[in-house]
Amino acid sequence: MVLYASMSLDGYATGPNDDLSVLHGWAFGDPTMEMHPVVGGEFFNAGAVILGARTLRAGDRAWGDEDIFPMPVFVPTHEAREPVTRNGTLFTFVDSAEEALDCAVRVAGDRDVYIMGSPNVAQQLLSANLVDAVELAITGVLLGSGVKLFDRLARTPMRMQPTRVIESKGITHVRYDVQH
Repeated sequence: MVLYASMSLDGYATGPNDDLSVLHGWAFGDPTMEMHPVVGGEFFNAGAVILGARTLRAGDRAWGDEDIFPMPVFVPTHEAREPVTRNGTLFTFVDSAEEALDCAVRVAGDRDVYIMGSPNVAQQLLSANLVDAVELAITGVLLGSGVKLFDRLARTPMRMQPTRVIESKGITHVRYDVQH
């Protein structure tokens, strides 16, 4: 289980009003930012993705009709919804972060499961000690407000061992293994 999140230098995973445009410019054609191909390749080889309902709503505004995910996506939400297929991606809505993880692991087989952004879901799974690695795409910007990525963790300190740093255009990718 890998938490993949874009983050500002001051720790925000979204800007004000759940705006993803500054942190995720690499995904939306911003020429000043570029995801490193190694990191992108790992993400797009994942067997499943988990993202929160809030992140899905924020992404809907930004992604539009773009085909973003080539793998199944599981969305924990308190709102009962039928599965939806958009642009070739199956979005399945479940009751909890733990249920999303169970479903994602089952579907992914021997491939990685990625939690994409989604601070609330990330905090739940980190607090439950269910995340093995954290991959941060740190963008050289101070947002000043928004939603903090690591704001409400049930257990701290949480130790992580850095395993790599990859510089890319406008982004520094830092990967940590979570010390269980």
